[in-house]
Amino acid sequence: MANKEAKLSAQTMGVFMIMNFTMSLSGTLFNGILDRIALEMGISVAQTGYLTSMYAYGAIGAPVLLALLRNAKRNGMLVGTLLGNIVFGLFSVVVAPDFFLLLAARFGLGLIGTTYGVVATTSVVALSDERQVGRNLSLLITGAAVSLMAGVPLCRVLIRDFSWQSINFALIVIMGLGVLYFAFCLPTIKASGDSLHLKQELAMLKERRVLLVVLGSLITFVGYGAFYTYVTPYLVERFPLLEPYMSGLLVLIGACCFLGNLFGGVVCDKIGFEKAWWIGSVLQAVLGAAILMSQRYVVANVLFVLVWMFNGWFIGLQLNTGINLVTGRKSNLVVSINNSIIQFAQALGASIAAVVIARAGISMDIVISIVTSAGAVALILLLSGGRIIKTSKDATLLAKGE
Repeated sequence: MANKEAKLSAQTMGVFMIMNFTMSLSGTLFNGILDRIALEMGISVAQTGYLTSMYAYGAIGAPVLLALLRNAKRNGMLVGTLLGNIVFGLFSVVVAPDFFLLLAARFGLGLIGTTYGVVATTSVVALSDERQVGRNLSLLITGAAVSLMAGVPLCRVLIRDFSWQSINFALIVIMGLGVLYFAFCLPTIKASGDSLHLKQELAMLKERRVLLVVLGSLITFVGYGAFYTYVTPYLVERFPLLEPYMSGLLVLIGACCFLGNLFGGVVCDKIGFEKAWWIGSVLQAVLGAAILMSQRYVVANVLFVLVWMFNGWFIGLQLNTGINLVTGRKSNLVVSINNSIIQFAQALGASIAAVVIARAGISMDIVISIVTSAGAVALILLLSGGRIIKTSKDATLLAKGE
C-alpha cells in the first residue's frame, strides 16, 4: 500500500463518525427495549438492565488491555478491536437464549468496544491539525450523540418488526465495512512525539494538569450519571401528563446532547478546554438549582432539563479533549484510564441516585449534580492556584513553569 500523508480527510472523519455511532448503539442497544427483552427472555425488567451494566463493567478493563497492546500500531489496533467487536457481537447472537452467556458477551463487548473508542479518539487527535482538535473530537463524539438522539428511539420502532439479533447483525455488517476501510484506506497513524514506556505513561497521572482532568472526570460524571440515568422516570413522576410524549422528549434530549457536543467543540477551539470546562461547570450547578426550584412548573422544568443535558455534553467534550491535550497526545493508556473512570463514575452516580431516591424521593436526585458541579468548580480553582489563566486555544490550567 502506498504511503499516505497522515492527515484527517473529510472521508476518514466521516468513517470515524459512523463507527462511533455504530459502537455507541451497540453499547446502548438494549436501553430502549428492556421491556421487550424481558418478555422475550422471561425475566424481569430489572434483570435485563444487567445487559447494559455488564457492558459498562467490561469497559473498566480497557486500560489493562491497552497496557498489554501499548506497543502495537494504532492502525492495527483499530482493525483488531473492530474485529473483536464483530466476534463478540456474533457470539451474543448465538448464545442469546442463555442469559448468563449473553451477559458474558456484553462484558466482552464493553471491554473491546471501549478499547476501540480510546484508540479512535487518540487516532483522530493524532491526525488532526492542532488548531482543530476540539472541532474534530466534537465531530467524532457526534456519532455517539446521534445514536442517543436517533438510534435508541429507532431501535424501539424496529423491534416491532425485527428481533434485536437482526438489529445487532446490521451493526456487525457496518463494523465489517469499517474494518475494510481502516485496513486499506487509513493513513499510517504515528504517535505525537516520542513514544512512552508504561512507567512514563503511569507517571503522567502524578502531573497536576493530568490529575485535574482525571479527578474532574470522576466528579463531573458522578453527577451526570445520577440524573441522566433517571431523567425519564423523573419527568414522568413529576409530570404524569408528559408520559404520552416521552418518546418525543427523548428525541429532544438526544438533540440537546448532539448540539451541546458540537457547540463544545467550537468553544473549546476558541477559548481552550479548561476555561470552557470551568464555565460549563458553573452553569451546570446553576441549572441544577433551577431544576430543583422549578419542579412545580412543567414547561420551565423541562426546559431546564434540556439545557442541563446540552451543557452536560458541552462539558464532556472539554474533558475528552483535555485528557488528550494534557498528555501531549502520547498516551493511549492514560486516555483509557480516564474513559474507564468516566464509565465507573456514571455507574457510581446511578447507584448513589438510587439511594437518594429511595430515601428522599426522585425530585432530590438533581441535588447530586449540583454538589458534583460545585465540586468540579472548586477543583479547577484549587489545582489552578485559584485563578483561570488567560484565554488561549492551547492553554492549560497550569501555566508553564508552575
